[in-house]
Amino acid sequence: MTYNQKIDELIDSWKDEMYGTLKGWVAINSVRGEAQDGAPFGPEPRRALDLALSDAEGMGFAVRNVDGYAGDVTLNEGGEAVMGILAHLDIVPAGDGWTHDPFDCYMKDGRVYGRGTQDDKGPAVAALYAMRAVREAGVPLRDTVRLILGTDEESGSGCLRHYKAKMPTPDYGFSPDADYPLINIEKGGISIEIGAVSEGEAGALIPVYAMHAGQRTNIVPGTAYAEVGTENVSVDQMKQTLSDLPAEDKPYRIEVTDLGGGRARIEAFGVQAHASLPHLGLNSIGLLMKALKRLGAGGGIRPAVEAVAEKFGTEGDGLSAGIKTDDAECGPLTCNMGLLRFDGRNMKIVLDIRWPLATNAQTMLGQMAVALTRTPLSIKCNGYRGVHYVSPEHKVVKGLLEVYHDVSGLPAYPIAIGGGTYSSMMPNTVAFGICFPGDVDTCHMPDEYVDWEKFVLSAKIFAHAIERLAGA
Repeated sequence: MTYNQKIDELIDSWKDEMYGTLKGWVAINSVRGEAQDGAPFGPEPRRALDLALSDAEGMGFAVRNVDGYAGDVTLNEGGEAVMGILAHLDIVPAGDGWTHDPFDCYMKDGRVYGRGTQDDKGPAVAALYAMRAVREAGVPLRDTVRLILGTDEESGSGCLRHYKAKMPTPDYGFSPDADYPLINIEKGGISIEIGAVSEGEAGALIPVYAMHAGQRTNIVPGTAYAEVGTENVSVDQMKQTLSDLPAEDKPYRIEVTDLGGGRARIEAFGVQAHASLPHLGLNSIGLLMKALKRLGAGGGIRPAVEAVAEKFGTEGDGLSAGIKTDDAECGPLTCNMGLLRFDGRNMKIVLDIRWPLATNAQTMLGQMAVALTRTPLSIKCNGYRGVHYVSPEHKVVKGLLEVYHDVSGLPAYPIAIGGGTYSSMMPNTVAFGICFPGDVDTCHMPDEYVDWEKFVLSAKIFAHAIERLAGA
């Protein structure tokens, strides 16, 4: 196939327009909220969907709003088959540590910063302009191309489940929600709730009245705190005891603040990261539990605190919990403590675990139960999904890898990841972009950004992918 230079010329001519579109989408803090009429995931995800569909309609595309759950943008309705491009408009909470306003999308030193620039509003914008470039370049199409925009990927993908119940499923496609060259394997995922009950803190040397950390299980929490009593041990004594905690593989700190009234706040500051890449972060829940264990804090909850510190701690591979494993295709299992809640009686910790082909949910639950046998910790499975796999011989994998190499000039090969993307929700669908090999993955992290020239290159790659796979 002859390389279509017209596609590249069109996309280059729209750089300023693409930046303006992205800036508008990023300005909306589309974190999931309370459901409202016509807004099942809250008003802000719905507002993001309305804006995206309005922008696409303004470009001349046919659009549909599917009950506020998701929407789609269509090119060449009535084709032989349907190529799906799956992206999402919802985001994770901005969190702490940003240098600038996370919703004021801005460019500096060739990078465009803002929550969602990399995950996943930026890729959605690139895909929209790719479809426009294919249309305006006059590329003849055999298949329909449909950009599907969800609003709940970060909280369980209920948006796509609803879409699939209401609309025909695409026959093949890709999701620009991860990495190049191409991801044809996504690890399985399971949510496990670890629980414990305290009979009370009366008589404890350092009673623990509350603990809290995390907003989403798919984020390594950067901060965690406990509220404790100071009647028997002073704040200064606590600080002294905690002054020589062992080093971790990343810098961290533990602060003790006098709240008055015989109480203090112990706060652990780790490093936030995506739950599928725990080695890039440092789990503040683990740090807090280690600090409380060092203090001997807790009455009825003390054995549970010590068990969490010993069986999970700041590990990200599940070693002490008995579930560590890996394989050549997928790499290692990852285990993240994403949420911590304790109200003085009930403690709950929610784990986000991503597993390779070498294991499965039933095996892991059994292994963890054995590892926690002599602890007061209970285990409850909240749900799981299996490994998503598309053969390297499938036309989607082969075609997209060819396009990636032709447009970027870089080596092309399939890879596996731990993060779940929309591709696992549809058949014959893989993750494709937008992070290039060697790029810093900043999704879910402070100062999330996308390299602007690589963003533009991604729009070109997507357009040529549409031409290659859906073209006549």
